[in-house]
Parts: sequence; structure tokens; C-alpha cells
Amino acid sequence: MAARKQNLFHTLHEILTRDLSRQEFDKLFGNDTRGMYEFYAGNMKSIEGEKRPVHRAVKFLWNFFVAFLMKLTPARRFLYAIAVVFFFLALFQGKVESSLYAFVIINFLLALEVADKLMTKDELAVAREIQEGLQPQTARSASGYDLIAHSEPAREIGGDYHDILSLPSGETLVVVGDVSGKGISSALYVIKAQTALHLFVQECSDIKTLLEKLNQHICSEVKKNYFLTLAMAKLFPSGDVELCRAGHLPALLWKKESQTTEWLKPNGMAIGLMACANGTGKQEFERALEVQSLNMQSGDLLVFYSDGITEAIDRNGKEYGQDRLARFFQTFATEPLETLKHRLLNDVALYRNGIELRDDLTFVLIRKT
Repeated sequence: MAARKQNLFHTLHEILTRDLSRQEFDKLFGNDTRGMYEFYAGNMKSIEGEKRPVHRAVKFLWNFFVAFLMKLTPARRFLYAIAVVFFFLALFQGKVESSLYAFVIINFLLALEVADKLMTKDELAVAREIQEGLQPQTARSASGYDLIAHSEPAREIGGDYHDILSLPSGETLVVVGDVSGKGISSALYVIKAQTALHLFVQECSDIKTLLEKLNQHICSEVKKNYFLTLAMAKLFPSGDVELCRAGHLPALLWKKESQTTEWLKPNGMAIGLMACANGTGKQEFERALEVQSLNMQSGDLLVFYSDGITEAIDRNGKEYGQDRLARFFQTFATEPLETLKHRLLNDVALYRNGIELRDDLTFVLIRKT
């Protein structure tokens, strides 16, 4: 009998503690809890007028509970109410069978919700594979350059965009972008922007014109609460580079000869940020957009990235930042691109120390051969 109890305890212990780690608890009480609050908060009634702390707390909890209930389907909401009734019957009348009924109903509802989540997760995994297949992930060579790219979504699928396109005239086009927001909607807008850009490239290779065309397309096709920041570089085999920045983060250039880093910040506003219907937004976008020219010598390194790197936080809430990124490349820029890629990912992961990404992480490294 004692052996059977011991085996039962061992089995339960194995089930409950399998894959359990500190990171899981950090995720549960960090990103998961924050995400849950954001999910329900949009449907909660405001408590702005309530000044009394206790009443304010009670109203908040009640509004949160109602928001949770309204997210359940009507049938599940009804079953949940029955479970609550059984729970209070057991609590105040001491009816053991009522507590059993409440336990069964709650676990039945929990099983349904978990099944829904896992089915959605499987579908998102397929969507993520498709998204990854549309964007370059491996090292490749272009005329006069070696390139490597990496993208890591903060959720199952992300809103970052990067691309490496070979132009008919022999140049290479490198693109890194970030759609506002995260998740499925942002990922769909990424595909829309990527598809449009691939079509425009067949007609034109001037980067300023490409961004103007893309802005016009996004303004007419995408909802006004979405916009896209984009950095685009045209690489000539000679080492000449043309760079445009539509509201995106500055690019980083490391020069081998002087062993120094330089931030490249041509002017430009985000794509789709201003309405183009009356022509004013279109004109302002075109006036703001600036092309910067530079020349890369053999061994020079050009870095494009998204804010998933610079806005990664440590356990004190401090961001990784552009200064640390510049110091990183100042130290390791001469290493092979594959090694450099993994070293950068490790450095960001070490800095985060288990804290999950707040935003999608993307970068492209370009070295002149």
C-alpha cells in the first residue's frame, strides 16, 4: 500500500514539475499576466470617477470579472455560472457533492479553452512557417557583398519584415521594416507590403521612388491605425550604397580602416503614417524622404535592425539600447557573419536574462567583400 502511494506521488510529481523552470514562472507572472490584462482591459468599464481606494479596487475586480465572462461563449458562460452556484452551495452549506460538481464543470471548461488555444497555436505555427519561408534566413552572397539575416517574432508570428532582392541591373536591394503592432494583423500587413514591393521592383529600382510607391499603396490599402517603418539600401558591386529611411531606426556602419562605428540617419517619415487621399500626406512624405550615399570598403560592415534588439529589457527594465549595440559591433565586427549573428543573439539573450522579448527581433548584416 505504501509503495502504491509512493508511486502515485512520484507520478503526480513528475506530471506537475515536468519542464518547470524559473523562466516559466517569469513568463506566467510577467508577459502572460500583462497580456491577459491587456486582452480584457479593452472591454472593461472605466473606474476613473471613483476616488475611494477600497471601492476602486472592488469596482476594478468586478469589471475585470465581467470582461472575462463576456469573452466566454454564451454556453460556456452559462456553465461557468452554474459552477459558481455549486461552489457557494458547498462553501455555505457544506455540500461535498456541490464542490465536486463545481470542480468537474470548471475543469471541463478549462479543457475546452486549452483545446481552443492549442488548435489556434497549431494554425499559427503553420502561419509562422509560411512567414519564415517568405523571408531570407540563411547567409547568402550578392555581387560584392556577403549578407546574413535573422528574424525572431515576439509572438507566434510577427510584424517585422526583411528582404534581400537581386535587381535585374546587378545591384542588391536590402529591406528591413516593422509594422506597428504585433501578431496576426501585423503579419498580414507585412505580406501585403512585401508583395507590393516585389511588384514595384519589377518596374523601378530607384529606392526613393520605390518607397513613394509603397507609401501610396499602403495609404490606399491599409487601415489608418497601421503604419510601416522601413529602411532600404541599394548595394552596388563597386561598394557604393544608397540608403533611405522611412521612419525606421538608424543603420549602423562599422569601418574597417578606421575601426569606428557611425550611425546613418537619412530623413524620412513612416509609410502610411499620414493620409494620402487629399495629396497633402503624399507630398509631405516625399519631401521628408532623403537618400544618403556612402561607399563601403572591403571588410566594412553595415547593420540594419528592428527595435526588438535595442528595446530588449533586462530584469531591471533597462533597455539594451543603441550604445550597447554600437559597442558590440565595435568589438566583434571582424568575425565571420555566421559567428557574429549567433554572438549578437547570445548577447541580447544574456542581457535579457530570461525576460521575454517585448517586440519582434530582426537584423541584417552586410559585409563588403
